[in-house]
Order: sequence, then C-alpha cells, then structure tokens
Amino acid sequence: MRRPAGLIIATAILACSVMGAAATSVRAEVDLASLCVAIRPAYVFIAGGSGVVIRPDGLMLTNDHVLEDRREFDVRLGDGRSFKARLLGRDEVGDLAVLKIDVPEGETLPHLPLGDSTAVRVGDEVVAVGNPFALGVIDQSPTFTLGVVSAVHHTQGNYTECIVTDAELNPGNSGGPLVTMAGEVVGINGQISTRYGLRSNTGLGFAISSRQVALWLPLLEKAEGGEVKHARLSGVEFASRDRETPASVVVKDVAEGSPAAVAGFQSGDAIVSLDAAAVANGHRLAGLLGVYPEGHEAKVVVRRGTDEQTLSVMLTPLERCRTGIDLERPRGGELRPVVESVKPGSPAEAAGLKPGDVIVAFAGRRLEFSTKEERKAFDRLLRTSINVGDIVSLAVRRSDGSGGTAEVALRLVAR
Repeated sequence: MRRPAGLIIATAILACSVMGAAATSVRAEVDLASLCVAIRPAYVFIAGGSGVVIRPDGLMLTNDHVLEDRREFDVRLGDGRSFKARLLGRDEVGDLAVLKIDVPEGETLPHLPLGDSTAVRVGDEVVAVGNPFALGVIDQSPTFTLGVVSAVHHTQGNYTECIVTDAELNPGNSGGPLVTMAGEVVGINGQISTRYGLRSNTGLGFAISSRQVALWLPLLEKAEGGEVKHARLSGVEFASRDRETPASVVVKDVAEGSPAAVAGFQSGDAIVSLDAAAVANGHRLAGLLGVYPEGHEAKVVVRRGTDEQTLSVMLTPLERCRTGIDLERPRGGELRPVVESVKPGSPAEAAGLKPGDVIVAFAGRRLEFSTKEERKAFDRLLRTSINVGDIVSLAVRRSDGSGGTAEVALRLVAR
C-alpha cells in the first residue's frame, strides 16, 4: 500500500528528531571547549609543524618529515613555554619521530596519554590539533578541528594500518595528535588527500595509529638519534600476490634457511591471522606487516590442510639486495629487458640467468613495455625493490640451441 506523502515526511522528521536527540545526548557528555583547554598545554609547536607530549618527562612525538635533517630544536608548548628538544630516534619510512624535551630537574610537563587505536570505531568523534598554515603564530595557540573516524586499517603510501578522519588537516598539522573525546592520543596526523595539486584538505586526513607508535616507541627511545628499520616476513613467496583470496594468503614458496623456513612455514600454508589480526588478503597482510619494527616476533596462524597451526617468526629488517643483473640499455624501439651481464656469485647467477636472456615474466607478471618510461620503471624495480629474503619467480626466453627459442622458468632467491 502506498503511504501518503505527509506520513512519510512526518515519519522522517520523527526519526531525525530521535537521532538528533541521541547525538545531542552523546555530545552533552563531552564539553568540547573544556576538552580543547585540557589538550592545549601538551601540544608542541616544532619546526613549522606540530607535535605532542606523551609523558611528563618531556617525551614527545611528531612526524619524521617535520624534522628534515635536524637533530636539535627549539619547541614551544601550547601553554606558551619554550624549551630545547633533541631527537632520540626516527622511522623515515613510517614517518614517525621521537624527541625528548629538556625539562628542568624536578619539573614535569603536561601530556596526553596514548590511547588504544584498536578500539577506535568508524564514526567515533575525534579532535585534530595542529598549526595549519602557521596560524598559531597569530595568537600563539594551536587550532582544533572536530571530525569523525572515517575508516580504519587503511593504507596511504607508506602509512599502513592508518586511521582516516574527516577532521580537517592542512600543512602545519603534520605531527600533531588525533585525540579522542576521552583526551587520549590515538593517532599522529601526517598526510592529507589532495586534488588538482592543491595542498589543502579535501576531507580525508591520515594518521599513524597509536598501536604503531607503541610498537616503535621502545626502540626509538634507545636509537640515540638514529633510525630504526621496518620489518618484513623474510623468505616467503605468496601465490597470486595481487589477487585477493578469500580469508587468507597462500604461501607459494619458502626459501631454505630463511626466517620463514626456520619458523616452519611450508608451501601451501594459508595465512589466517598475524598477531591475532585477521588476514583476508595480501593487501591486509602488507598493511599489518608495515607497522612493525625490525626484531618483532610475530605469531602467525596458518591453515595447513584441515588444521590450524601457530608459528612464531622473527621479522627481519628491510635490506635491499643486489641481484647481479645488468640489463642492456633500451635503444630505439627495443624495450625488451635483455640481460647484458650476470655478476659471478650473485643471486642472478644462482638462479640460472645468462647474458642474452630476455626477461618475459617477473614476480608472476608478464612484461610488456610500450614506452621507455615503463621500461625504466622496471629497471628501477630491479635496483631498489628486491629485498634480502625475497623469492622471485621469473621466466626468460633464450636460444634453444637449434635456431629457435624456448621459455624457461627460473627461481631467484635474494641473499
């Protein structure tokens, strides 16, 4: 039966009124003005960007890109006091840095505690604190923008497992805290999504999760101004890396003597979870691995046949591998990657590559180049994207010795 238009409108108004009353009730529990007043003293102005004090002894967080190449800083708190600060450790890949403010003996600084980002839900209200476009210079105060958590477990460039928010972030917000209504830091704001080359907010901001911060903090505190490296699951190749497989990621190959082999991984294992976080596909696994520093021991649940097993594997630091492959320079319209030479004793020689081989498939992908830029991108991949412990499946076309050619499958283990 068709309802009268008036009844539909009245029903909609009633529903909106109920929802509005609920939202007002929730908002009434938090006095936003009082929350901003409580947050402000722990905020840090640093090098044109932002930071936040997370411990009363002056330990503070910011983005690595805010620091550039400096190690010592003049910083100012949101309460107006100025101090010296020094770099303790940095994670250039994950864009995180830890500093120590020089606090006079016997004094403590206002701080905000780290919260639990794993408890953050889509729709939760959050406040972003920062110094967008250096507005804080005007009245010596940071700005506060209110928004909601738009997404979790998101990947944005080198930010993996990050929090997405619609709280407005702009240049100058980098390094500032993303704060819950309970006054806890659940993220460090660092990136925004832009359009048309404009460096201004388009409604999507990205924050490094407090879970990632907590994993890195002990190492960064002891880094003595140096860098801590990201970790990886070394010695394993996954089947169909770019295809999302239901509820797992399947192991295709395991390198002998690698950390994965020592942990007990076998070909055919389906990775179900990593440190209790479900792994639905390769993108999710890469996101989870991206939050860990070197030396982390991960608990990985694999499905082997009808059984599940828990494997403990030590995650190793990212270390680029020189494969020993030199390609001929592209000339004219010849864009095929032809092997010019193979370094003796290299992974390429161990894999069976020979001068004159034409690489036709790499890491499960057929290679077809239509421009010099595409070919140069592959050359860069060979130089910069293969890490120690990687297993790379490739295929080459070579002479078959009788005037023809044959395609040969090879296995390169980066060592």
